[in-house]
Amino acid sequence: MQMMRGLVFGVVSVLPAFFLGALAYFLLGGTSGAEWEHWMWGPCWVLPGLIVGGTFLFGIRDEEDVE
Repeated sequence: MQMMRGLVFGVVSVLPAFFLGALAYFLLGGTSGAEWEHWMWGPCWVLPGLIVGGTFLFGIRDEEDVE
């Protein structure tokens, strides 16, 4: 159950992660017609990856039973 919940959280967070990555790209000075540069690894790959990975880990964590 935990793995399925983690996968659902991860899949649902893909679209917002890409939007935040695109926003970070433009805020850091990227333009729509510019050549892609090495410093763009952060907003294009690392930021969305951290968001999706974090939500996946949030979904698979074990929750304590409530009495």
